[in-house]
Amino acid sequence: MGDSNHGTPWVPILLRSATAAAFAILTVFWQSPGVGVLSVAGGLYLLLTGVSVWRMAVLAGTSGEPRIRSLQLLEAAGYALAGLAVLALRSVEAFLAAAGLALVVGGVVELYLWAKSRKTFLPARDWLITGAVSLGTALILAVVQLMGLGAHAMLGVTGGSAIIIAVMLATSGLGARWDARSQGSGQPSQSPAV
Repeated sequence: MGDSNHGTPWVPILLRSATAAAFAILTVFWQSPGVGVLSVAGGLYLLLTGVSVWRMAVLAGTSGEPRIRSLQLLEAAGYALAGLAVLALRSVEAFLAAAGLALVVGGVVELYLWAKSRKTFLPARDWLITGAVSLGTALILAVVQLMGLGAHAMLGVTGGSAIIIAVMLATSGLGARWDARSQGSGQPSQSPAV
């Protein structure tokens, strides 16, 4: 990728950020959510996260990054299947099992790809944080279940992690978008990739 963000697939970055932001806002402002809200909101969040990861995988494949493409397709499938399971089964236990597993798979994939691809694929630089947040969220969800805190606490934990992911990816995606526009207009990049 060289010294700029030119060609960075900023659309899937911002799609994932918007998905996380919408879910986070819902969890912050819903006063007393129950299992229904956890199932519908959590299931849609997982499903749409899968869609945005799938979009990134497709773009990675067209950018000549087959390792990223294949692992992100696995991650996208994990999120999408977890979302469908949560929507269908509608229980705290289903959310814990499906979301927890998807978050672990997603976190491991993103941390691995960050370690291996951060120098060649600019979006991979974000995956240290998103991967660590995903793994941490899965761990905290298990603790919440052991403590018997229920749907409200699980929404709070996943909503909190969604806030971190939304802000981080919005910053990254908007920066990449700005840099792509600057490159497209023939002006030099204002912010080199770090």
